[in-house]
Amino acid sequence: MRFKPIEYLKENEVLAENIVNISNQILLRKNAIVNSKSIERIKALGFKSLYVKNPDEEEILEEEIKDIIDPAIRKKAVFDVKTCVDEFFSSLSKQKQQLVFGDSGQALIDTLDQVSSSLIDEILNSQDLTISIMDIKSESYYLYEHAINTAVLAIMLGAKIGLNTKDMRNIAIASILINIGYKNIPQEVYEHSEPLSESQWAEIKKHPKYSYDILSNNTSFNAHIKSIVLQHHERLNGSGYPNGLVGSEIHPHTKIVMLADVYDAMTSDRKHRLAHPHHEVVEYIMGSAGTLFDFDLASTFCRCIILYPAGSYVLLSNGLKAVILKNHASHPLRPIVRTFKNGKLNNAPDGYIDLLETHNLTIQKLIYD
Repeated sequence: MRFKPIEYLKENEVLAENIVNISNQILLRKNAIVNSKSIERIKALGFKSLYVKNPDEEEILEEEIKDIIDPAIRKKAVFDVKTCVDEFFSSLSKQKQQLVFGDSGQALIDTLDQVSSSLIDEILNSQDLTISIMDIKSESYYLYEHAINTAVLAIMLGAKIGLNTKDMRNIAIASILINIGYKNIPQEVYEHSEPLSESQWAEIKKHPKYSYDILSNNTSFNAHIKSIVLQHHERLNGSGYPNGLVGSEIHPHTKIVMLADVYDAMTSDRKHRLAHPHHEVVEYIMGSAGTLFDFDLASTFCRCIILYPAGSYVLLSNGLKAVILKNHASHPLRPIVRTFKNGKLNNAPDGYIDLLETHNLTIQKLIYD
């Protein structure tokens, strides 16, 4: 299967995965053949991308695209987080109105303990700590889906560098809570689809402090979690916000979460742009390693990303189109491909190319047709 922006979707293409809502209810089923009506319905539901498949190509792929965790567990985590966050803010509102204050954050703590534990267990039991699939998000629930994806990526990196489960719990919970402060930002600012004005951008940059204050004033989350939440937009060279921290002033686990946050945000569809491909985001992160991001962490993180998932279409430097069959773990830019000829797969021997052994060819770009 292959990732495809909705603008490239054509009638009679086949869905490779169920399209589901936040409650994991199926909106469109896997293997459905799309038509103009269903394409419009997908757009109306707030999805800008999905996964499609070509049955003929599925047979020749030499590896599968797979999620690092069970998609059902991911969706349940999103639903549970949305529910507990909504209840948390509802409780705070009632307390303010009634001037009766209690431990409104305990239910939030309990739920996030359960969610983080389930995610950690899934990842620690995974046989392959790599990411080859982008979770398809809807506009309506982006913040919650982004929260869980960030947690998954942060746990994956934490597991890769050997963090203990206590530290992974902290980074998982912090990842889920980093944007809770958007509750205090006007919706029209956060959901603005045009370039932000200086005043709007200044308001957006307050959300880490808002998040920190909400947690500090209403919960008993530990200092590590609150520090990560406050610092997740800081950068090693001092160019981040809200405090312009540099290097060792930033909590070491924040340096994990900031990578996960940036990667998932950039590979997600937003109101003002489509998702960036894996390889472009990895190039950005590695280009910023040592200045914005911790070099060793960035290097480790990027080695966990499969740049061209099996089933993806690419344009080669000789002008031929090809489909990715398999990746070489140690050489992510040099996968095995099969080319197309006259619009069809070239099943002749010369159509099968291992780019690791063919030094005069490179991948130029990812394509969708």
